[in-house]
Amino acid sequence: MRSLRTFLAFLAQCLVLFSAPAFAEPYIALREGLRCSACHANMNGGGKRTELVATHARDLLHYPGFLGSFSNPPEFFNGEINKYVALGADVRASNIAVFQDGKPDADGVFRGRVRNDRVLRGRLERNDMQVTEAVGYLEVRLLPQYLTLYVDQRFEPTTDNREAFGLLRGILPWNGYVKAGRMFLPYGLQLQDNGAFIRGGTNGSISTGFSFDQQQAAFELGFEPGPFTLVAAVSEGASNDRDLQVTATASVLLKELPVVRNLVLGGSFSRAGPPASANRGTNETMVFGFFAGSNLGRLTYLGEADFRSDCGTDTDNRSVGRFIAYGEADYLLFGWLNLKAAIDYSDSDGTLRDVNDSENRVSVGLEPFLNRFVQPRLFYRVSNGIRKDPTHNQSVILAELHLFF
Repeated sequence: MRSLRTFLAFLAQCLVLFSAPAFAEPYIALREGLRCSACHANMNGGGKRTELVATHARDLLHYPGFLGSFSNPPEFFNGEINKYVALGADVRASNIAVFQDGKPDADGVFRGRVRNDRVLRGRLERNDMQVTEAVGYLEVRLLPQYLTLYVDQRFEPTTDNREAFGLLRGILPWNGYVKAGRMFLPYGLQLQDNGAFIRGGTNGSISTGFSFDQQQAAFELGFEPGPFTLVAAVSEGASNDRDLQVTATASVLLKELPVVRNLVLGGSFSRAGPPASANRGTNETMVFGFFAGSNLGRLTYLGEADFRSDCGTDTDNRSVGRFIAYGEADYLLFGWLNLKAAIDYSDSDGTLRDVNDSENRVSVGLEPFLNRFVQPRLFYRVSNGIRKDPTHNQSVILAELHLFF
């Protein structure tokens, strides 16, 4: 088994040399044929937008023009204080209605089993109105085009620093750069939805563990020669561990192809070593995956498949495989209304023939931009999984207002 894991790790690192970039809103970048570094101050996507977005917001976001000056204001704030300092922010206010079968017993403990094949569920378990995200960004260009100090600070639903790093570029060949500090790790499609199984997961589902809720102290090196992107990071890893975590993503973005227009192919690899409490360092988590996406007219589609291996005290020092997958389709209706459909799938032991430990989540919804600052979203999500856990078998209606600059 150890030789198999070594071979798979080698294979993943070889394939990663020919693979695609990670995007904070992957469908937008893929639809427009852009790297994440074109639209975000963070070279890997997510966080503050660049001047390109402020200048070409209408072309990138495809918001309608029938709302008059609300859609096309004559004056607006683009976040630029001066050529050295710029600000940005994201605020998401949401109403989340959760529907769930089954009720706990009188003592509050659930001892029954629920249906895991439902599309609709009738009992409202709870309704939460909350600020799901309030994040501010600060970019200080100490040496414009060369040296940047970047800070990503979250204020809701918790107060913590998500990223704080220095970025050096313009010196290395192949449009290379170096980052050092606290940062998100460069793995896979960096979806905005942290609940996706290929991100942080939902209600304890199997996941890759990479999301905008997970960051580490790290050093990162990246190159963008031609259509290729190669990013690798060495990070702190788990708390109190004796090893470092290595994460890498590589990609190719091909543009203006016949029929499909844009095509992205990519792969990622990560290995985290043993925590200090492990027996002789046997704990190990290795994740590798592949992702791809393309266009067909107004339809943009993308997906990712990940293979995770855990070996340690929690698995009786046996290697346990996990399989995680995600697929998404986005259609631009009327030239401004984005229709999204997505499916998540995970299997906790990697044995796909046994569906008793697998779970899935299906999402359908609308997410139009109304102008360069406003995006409402309305989604219906249904999860079906392990029958003994009601939280893995529920339906959710999400209404969200996203304000950003």
